[in-house]
Amino acid sequence: MLVEPNLDVMLHDKRVGNKFALVTLALKRARQINDGSPALVALQSLKKPVSQALEEIMAYQVKAIPAPPDEGPRFTVESSESGS
Repeated sequence: MLVEPNLDVMLHDKRVGNKFALVTLALKRARQINDGSPALVALQSLKKPVSQALEEIMAYQVKAIPAPPDEGPRFTVESSESGS
């Protein structure tokens, strides 16, 4: 099974850090997409929300913002267009 974008490339490139962080970020962004959030990258075809989320992560349009240490381990999804 061929997966695009290539997850090995995303992990090797240190876009997110590790598999857990990548899966968590993709899941949170996919939920936003399901809730009606607009696409951050132009897609050539209709894709499922998780595939769309991975495309956005690969294009550096979505990044993980670690929570402050006193709040425990969790991630917040932030689009690159929001000013940060």
